[in-house]
Amino acid sequence: MNAGVRGLIFDIQGHSVHDGPGCRTLVFLSGCPLHCAWCANPEGQLPRSRVMYREQKCVPTCRRCVSACPHHAVDRDSTGLRLDRARCDWCDTLDCASACLHEALRVAGRAYTVDELLRVLRRDQDFWGRGGGVTFSGGEPLAQPEFLLAALQECRASYMHTAVETCAHVETALLLQVLRWTDWLFVDLKHMDSAAHRAGTGAGNELILRNIEAVAAAGWLGRFIVRVPIVPGFNDAAENLQAMAGFVARLGLREVNLLPFHRLGASKYEQLGLNYPYAHTEPPSQEVLLAAGRIFAAAGLRCYTGAEAPF
Repeated sequence: MNAGVRGLIFDIQGHSVHDGPGCRTLVFLSGCPLHCAWCANPEGQLPRSRVMYREQKCVPTCRRCVSACPHHAVDRDSTGLRLDRARCDWCDTLDCASACLHEALRVAGRAYTVDELLRVLRRDQDFWGRGGGVTFSGGEPLAQPEFLLAALQECRASYMHTAVETCAHVETALLLQVLRWTDWLFVDLKHMDSAAHRAGTGAGNELILRNIEAVAAAGWLGRFIVRVPIVPGFNDAAENLQAMAGFVARLGLREVNLLPFHRLGASKYEQLGLNYPYAHTEPPSQEVLLAAGRIFAAAGLRCYTGAEAPF
């Protein structure tokens, strides 16, 4: 039934311990309705494959990629390799990356059938140990609903623990449908002010708040964890954090996971030829995180930070 369903996946990471219980495999699906300025996975924002260029691996005397590109989007001069990103981002073949022998060019985003993905997960399943499983992330995994639902159903049939990470800027009916096949759900709550949310992510927060309310009221028996990325200068003001804490507490939810901003994805912007607005922003200090935690705890919520999460 699911044999013909294909999904675009830009990464699969094994041995994760931060995105659900036990040892897990993370599956990153391409495409996202938001464009967060601090996003750590910019290669997954668009619903298509992306070519990434690592200058340090490039051999100056090699011109294989230049010759391979059918759109004349790759060139080399005295300053180095140049890519016409307007053409690259709409290329269907990305022949340049296939021609590169030095891994200077690589493609983020490969099409998988559900069966192909399950073969990877069943291989990893032997190493998860007790309590492990698979977590679908992105991008936004619900941006590929047919593939995600088919994959979740196959995972459930294979007795795999399933978790989904979502920005919740998706159809409410779809999100509630996904719950049927999901053991744990992580939803990002980025800002309580819609205008500020739009400025930082490209969309308002009304649908996200409604969806959090809908999940809380659904009678779902899985574990529901609201995640708050602490992004300096964007959402770390006490007033906003207090509004978040009050919103989560009013819904009868019990826990919040704080995710401190980091710059680990900075090199990806460079590889994609993109500007990274948060290139010079420092991660939040321990004092800032502790103060944020106290605000949520004061609202009666169990609050933990990053890797401290008791998964």
